[in-house]
Amino acid sequence: MPKHFITKFTVGGGPSPLRELERISDLADSSPTCEAWFGSHKPGSDWSGAGICILLSAPTLEAVIAEVVDRTNKAPDEPSATELYEGRGDFVTWWRIRNPIRVRFRSLAEIPGHNWKSGLGAAGVFGRSQVSFTYWDFDGASFEDLCARATLASRSVPNLAKPVVRATPDDTLPTIDSGGGHWARPESPLCGVDFSGGKEDQRGNRKIWVATWSPNKDVTLRCGLPEDTAEGICRRDLPELIERAPAWWSLDFPFGIAKNSARALGISTWPEWLRWCGANGDATTLRDRAKELTGRAGLSWAQPREVDESCQTTWFPLFEQLYRQTIYGAREVLLPLYEEGFCILPWGWTSLKSSRVVVEGFPGAIVRDRLLKRRVSYKGGTEAHRTARQAIIDALRSTPFAIPIPDQVGARAVDDEEGDAVDALVLLLGAWISQRLPQETWKQQCERLDSCGSTVEGWFPT
Repeated sequence: MPKHFITKFTVGGGPSPLRELERISDLADSSPTCEAWFGSHKPGSDWSGAGICILLSAPTLEAVIAEVVDRTNKAPDEPSATELYEGRGDFVTWWRIRNPIRVRFRSLAEIPGHNWKSGLGAAGVFGRSQVSFTYWDFDGASFEDLCARATLASRSVPNLAKPVVRATPDDTLPTIDSGGGHWARPESPLCGVDFSGGKEDQRGNRKIWVATWSPNKDVTLRCGLPEDTAEGICRRDLPELIERAPAWWSLDFPFGIAKNSARALGISTWPEWLRWCGANGDATTLRDRAKELTGRAGLSWAQPREVDESCQTTWFPLFEQLYRQTIYGAREVLLPLYEEGFCILPWGWTSLKSSRVVVEGFPGAIVRDRLLKRRVSYKGGTEAHRTARQAIIDALRSTPFAIPIPDQVGARAVDDEEGDAVDALVLLLGAWISQRLPQETWKQQCERLDSCGSTVEGWFPT
């Protein structure tokens, strides 16, 4: 009985093929077991379990290679899967996969193996037909073999994904020096914070990582729940940490919500959003209240911000895997800083000369747009994930950025299978990109948001 298969995602068959790959990758990145679900219109009833699959996006040949661990005819009782597929049509089978790895094939002929019955290769099966699901024989190759082969084949391939559509012209954003020169060294310290809305105790939060780069010094990296006797970091500690350390701080959680969602909550300004998050109740209680009010207003629950659309992020701020970060970030970090008069961009652009500036960052988009120039999966325990983490560290160290990441710091980040340490280092670049923008750009962004009634949404560059 067959264990392996290839599924082709096509336009019109469900979610956008590339967006579907993004969703699967992001869902796995946020899962402790690096797992995700996807739906198919084909039953796959002959599948015998525990195999390998390739999820192919037509016509770009972007793909995901993953381990297949389960199949069911019933939609999973999982809020994240429900939100992703809400209103997408009828799917007869749901697949649970593990360790998805993003790759790109240059041609169908590069897909190894052949059809389980006919013996035809991928070009013969998919090249001139409407086949969307087929069982496959990978000629005995293991999951790691397939990932390594596809990753090596894709390294020199140009990005075939849809170009990023920015909210402002590209010439308002810093550009990479194609002539090989370094970016001018930052004149003030930069800090990147990989944030967490998850469980924590008085000792700290193991999912919070803080990277720091001061002028003429090497990068340092600190975990929120250290293994030694060093002081831990909880969410509530971050405002004091920011107050004590003048720098440009990049934090990776949404600073606002979509304007339509805000209206459903009776919120019209960004400070009102912060105060709403600071109200009684935990993040889940507030999320449930927001979902109820959004439904009453006749709105779709999945409301992305404009910046989420323009940067092609996968999730909206109150998505199942993100809402705790969004709400607790606003409550425990942004609200205290706002009440103390700190410069939080883009709203605080008039205080840009402040010694402490706080900006939103998005590590995945920075990796995609600035570092590796393609979407990669780097959160997981496979050798392919580890290779991707090392590639990100190497890119940060290389021209034009040349960020001085010591070997021991880089090794520590590569060893962190959850990718949080890498995210903190990438956010140093996020802070640097934001710092390099002229004050006029931040002013224009704030005025643009105001002109369309979207100040509650916020904005960040990549």
